[in-house]
Amino acid sequence: MVHRGVLGVAGQNAANSRSVAPGTDRGALLDTVASGWEALDPGEYAFTRAVADRLREHDDREEYLAGIDLILAGITARP
Repeated sequence: MVHRGVLGVAGQNAANSRSVAPGTDRGALLDTVASGWEALDPGEYAFTRAVADRLREHDDREEYLAGIDLILAGITARP
């Protein structure tokens, strides 16, 4: 299960990187994606719209490490 989660994120990031032109400004890209999220239907995408603004300023490395910490905490808490 752990491997699927980590590899799933790695695969998703690899796929995303292939769809973006080299030299693309990260901030501009995140702003474009966040703006798209904000334009979604509020009734169907309430959560996505609520976190859209956070996307603009998030730290990929910090988010990844927080996810790894959650996985490791789950492993160590398991009886």
